[in-house]
Amino acid sequence: MRNKLLLLFTLVAFSASAQHQLSVQEAQTLGLQNNINVKNAKLDVSLAKKKVMETIAMGLPKINGEVNWQQFLEIPTTVVPANMFVPTAPEGQYTELQFGTEHNSTATLSASQLLFDGSYIVGLKASKIYSSLSQQSLQLTEQQIQDSIAAAYYNVLVAEQRKDFLQLIAEIHQGILDEVQARYDLGMVEDLDVDRMALTLSNMKIQSENMDRMTEVAYLYLKLILGIPLEETLVLSDSLPALLSQNQNLKIQEPNIENRLELQLAETQTRLMKLDLRRYQSQFLPSISAFGSYSENAFRDEFNFFDEGNWYPTKVIGLKATMNIFDGFSRVAKVQQAKIKLQQAKNNRAQVAESLSLAHKVALSNYLTALHTQKQKTENLELSKKIYLKTMAKYREGLVSSMELSQSGADYSQAQADNAQAIYNLLIAKTNYNRSVGN
Repeated sequence: MRNKLLLLFTLVAFSASAQHQLSVQEAQTLGLQNNINVKNAKLDVSLAKKKVMETIAMGLPKINGEVNWQQFLEIPTTVVPANMFVPTAPEGQYTELQFGTEHNSTATLSASQLLFDGSYIVGLKASKIYSSLSQQSLQLTEQQIQDSIAAAYYNVLVAEQRKDFLQLIAEIHQGILDEVQARYDLGMVEDLDVDRMALTLSNMKIQSENMDRMTEVAYLYLKLILGIPLEETLVLSDSLPALLSQNQNLKIQEPNIENRLELQLAETQTRLMKLDLRRYQSQFLPSISAFGSYSENAFRDEFNFFDEGNWYPTKVIGLKATMNIFDGFSRVAKVQQAKIKLQQAKNNRAQVAESLSLAHKVALSNYLTALHTQKQKTENLELSKKIYLKTMAKYREGLVSSMELSQSGADYSQAQADNAQAIYNLLIAKTNYNRSVGN
């Protein structure tokens, strides 16, 4: 009995952990934590920080150590005039000599420090701006994911509403079909009425089943964006009427495009192009560095460097200035290319600013249109419902045909579908409008 209770508690706990009940804002928060695109954007930010560290390291001291050993299997031979050692030796006679030891070893410690390099200074500034660019890209990705999550969330709610409606209509017509079948059994109607109503019900069931599958797909897509396992249960806590009431109040605002991340990215890109131009221009300046090294050499006839013996030191310090005097106009061409890219970045920035201003006007127009359309579709839905209920009452009284009832039901279903789509369009239009004003 105890094991059964433990198993029951385990199953309940697993079921609770595998279920998510989320509002729109909670879904957006969860999505920012789990979405793959956001995770990759965050990794880009970390990568940019490492790039900054890499650039900084180029200007820090460099210290290297080296140990070298070599063995001459045969000591090199050189020849010198014999009369250098034997004055009586004839002219043109040479003596063979071998200099050196069989085993030689060198231990060296060297250090260098960059003192001045225009490209390094510019590159250091550019790397920090690049880090800001990656941070802005992350924020833009987060905004886009939030909007995608909201759109997917709204789509599920609309699909759920549509599914429930079609199921309800199918149940109503199933009851009507049962009534018609009973009246046919009593000989009060023709079999044609039964067949027409059965055909109408069949089409409604097909629509309902299709909507069931579309709703399931909508849930799966939302789970994918949220980054949660597809097999887990997802419950939406926000309702469509509540969201609709929150988005029907319009407060017209002047756009603040300076807050738009798209414009900030374009400005950052322009700054990078300016530094890129300065980087090529700085290559006309010399590069100055300091260096020093300390080494010791040992020479042995046998490999006994760890025994007592002489090591001969060498100490060197110095400065080095490097300047490319002429490179076939390569640097001039690179500077000209950088100027062109800078102008392109400036043009792009101006175009982005104009596009964002236009986007605000379009978003405002779309929102007003969506708001007006949604109100009309709601009125049309109420009117279609009223007509459908009256037609159904008349059909039961035998005053209208089954074809009229079927057509009325189809009109009612289409009005509900149009209203659901209008609600979705309104919610999306309000989201786009909020973005267009710089929120």
